[in-house]
Amino acid sequence: MKMAPSYDVDFYSDEFIQNPWPHYATMRELGPVVWLPQHDNFALTRHNEVGKALRDHDTFISGKGVAADPKANELTRGNSAGSDGERHSAIRAATSAPLLPGALTKIRGLLDATAEGLIERLIASGQFDAVKDLSTFLPLTIVRDLVGLPDSGRENMLRWAAATFDLLGAQNARGKAAVDVFLEQRKFAQSQSNPENLKPGSWTRRLFDLVEQGLLAADLAPVAMRDYLNPSLDTTISATGQLIYQLGTNPDQWALLRDKPELARNAVNEAVRMGSPVRSFVRHTSRAVQIDDVTIPENARVMMLYASANRDERVYPNPDKFDITRNPRQHLGFGSGIHMCVGMHLAQMEMIALIEAMIPRVKAIEVGKPTIALNNTIYGLASLDARFIPVPDFASLVKSKAASNDVAVAEPNTLAGIVATRDEIADGIISLLIEPRDGVQFPGWTPGAHVDLHVTDGLTRQYSLTGRAEKGRYQIAVQRDPNSKGGSEAVHRWIKSGTPVLISKPRNHFPLAESAAHHVLLSGGIGLTPHYAMAWHLHERGGSFEWHVSVRSRAKLAWANELEAAPFRDKIKLHFDDGPSAQMLNVAAVLATAPAETHIYICGPRGYMEHVQMAASAAGLAAGQIHQEHFGAEIDVNGDPFTVVAKRSGKSVEVAADETILQALGRAGVKIETSCRNGVCGSCLTRVLEGRPDHRDMVQTAAEKANNDRIAVCCSRSQTAALVLDV
Repeated sequence: MKMAPSYDVDFYSDEFIQNPWPHYATMRELGPVVWLPQHDNFALTRHNEVGKALRDHDTFISGKGVAADPKANELTRGNSAGSDGERHSAIRAATSAPLLPGALTKIRGLLDATAEGLIERLIASGQFDAVKDLSTFLPLTIVRDLVGLPDSGRENMLRWAAATFDLLGAQNARGKAAVDVFLEQRKFAQSQSNPENLKPGSWTRRLFDLVEQGLLAADLAPVAMRDYLNPSLDTTISATGQLIYQLGTNPDQWALLRDKPELARNAVNEAVRMGSPVRSFVRHTSRAVQIDDVTIPENARVMMLYASANRDERVYPNPDKFDITRNPRQHLGFGSGIHMCVGMHLAQMEMIALIEAMIPRVKAIEVGKPTIALNNTIYGLASLDARFIPVPDFASLVKSKAASNDVAVAEPNTLAGIVATRDEIADGIISLLIEPRDGVQFPGWTPGAHVDLHVTDGLTRQYSLTGRAEKGRYQIAVQRDPNSKGGSEAVHRWIKSGTPVLISKPRNHFPLAESAAHHVLLSGGIGLTPHYAMAWHLHERGGSFEWHVSVRSRAKLAWANELEAAPFRDKIKLHFDDGPSAQMLNVAAVLATAPAETHIYICGPRGYMEHVQMAASAAGLAAGQIHQEHFGAEIDVNGDPFTVVAKRSGKSVEVAADETILQALGRAGVKIETSCRNGVCGSCLTRVLEGRPDHRDMVQTAAEKANNDRIAVCCSRSQTAALVLDV
């Protein structure tokens, strides 16, 4: 046996951090194991050895800490990265659930829409800082909100994370300065171990819900909470900055990516390989272990050099070249084994959203010389001057937005409005009163009509016009959906009084049958919005009607006070889920006393609507007497993968199990006009040339679906291996 070759360098010096690649090459040449005398640590330098060690968690343990010196390990061990066995499993199980691919689909729409708006703003701005203005945007807006800290915590997340990663290196000046900041973060986590301080539905609040359910030990909740505070921002920011830099300095790869959008995930993984956000974490040996012809003794600190392994010429031909055709699964930038990065799916989703927003908008990327951030553990850019050269088709749109100071510009068939007032009308429900912005009077509308609200660039949602019709003003109500795919979450977060908005002209697929002898309005939850307009209309013209509103509780009842004071209050019957059984809705009893020519109007969640419709059919109402308005999709859009061919565009793309045809075609640069993205508006119905659709929309009739000549690409799938569309 021989001693490990020595490499006498300060791994945590400014010089090493700013230009580490020659050092890594020298270390790999010395052998798979080297000794770093300045840190009293061994280091694994090559891909094969680092990967094997990461997967051998019984020999290379984490429970003694993952920092490069004893003092830092005393302070930091015990979290997910610095634990083993049952403790690690418990923390990992608690933190990973909302970060798994299936759970993340809930925010995909919001990420996509936010990324599209960001890229257009950056195009309009000319030169920008790819770190401050781009890389940090999604982590500091959407992701930070998902973590769910109170304001004092949100504002400090980046500072705390940077300090933690400095501390996980050595006790140099950066490491020593990080101690007090790290202890500040720890104190915050302990003091905020009260669910009332955290945002309902957030990742951190969920930890304390698990404690209440007996699924997580109470003492582990603050520890698990720190796992969300630290890695959720810095590593993604680092990788995103590296992605923009590499695409800018390798224009051939950007051209290839624009030509083959399906390589977006490859590009993300190649940026992580090239930049390796985490330079190194340490493991301790639980026994003496031999690597090559070097024996590492028991209880030795061993640095896992991810960054060196990811440039190993034994694995990667021409390893310093950015090549998006490489195997995307081979790199170690997210680690390997049981401690593999829990947030890697979110990081990839964020970066892919940016790429997919850039592909149809950005022709070329110009970048300057980057400034390297000085951090003991994270390798990233402090700043990078950049400029996006727009695709000609987008240049006029971007220019018009820039000229109007980023205010939404009305296009044909849209109306320019401004939010006159925003009111909280129930728990989780807001009302928006919208007035014309450009002096052009809004068109009139009839009860049951809806408009498309352009929430952000690329994100449109349908909302019923509601309340008493007022000339020149539209009112809508938006309930915040905890499972929002982007729409309601974005409206609640971003649209305030004074916000300029774009809306469509009203359309009505849910009109009143004016000649009916009697009308029964049946509302479930937020489904009361179109009925509120119908009730006012029927009252003012003297129509015969009754209105049944079913909600979970009075706190969830929109316009509770207004309904109590309405001149037609005697026509309203309220049914609360938390009320006595005698006041619960009995659809059969309601219809049993209704006149023969009664028409009913149903709006609410799918289960509610199905229940009411079955009762109406059982009561003998004809199909023409039953009117429905679907306001939200509870449609399962997932299924087996298949191929969709865009015939006119000459493109073929694979539709993954967890994406829609609309998303897949968007990746390929094929855009289809859409509104609701929920299968309820019909705007994305597309002609089918070959194949058999798996219809999941709520727009087409049974007969129309049987024809199989059109498909709602926002939600439907294919029953055949391939589907050819006329786009």
